[in-house]
Amino acid sequence: MQLSLEKASRAFFIDDRVDKGLLDPEWISEKTLSNIENGYNMPSLSTLKLLSVALEVDFLELIKEIEDFILDNESE
Repeated sequence: MQLSLEKASRAFFIDDRVDKGLLDPEWISEKTLSNIENGYNMPSLSTLKLLSVALEVDFLELIKEIEDFILDNESE
């Protein structure tokens, strides 16, 4: 699963998810999405759940994909 988005596509991704009725218009900012992608922020479980909805993937599948990153951040 590729979770990274090109810089120019973040706005499209967010708007597309809203237009499809998957998420509320205020669910995430481009800056927050960028910070998560680049490893600057560790999202909360509720944000991860929203990301799984936005990505149209199973929540547990998303967690499994980022498990190593989560564990690495816990040890810091």
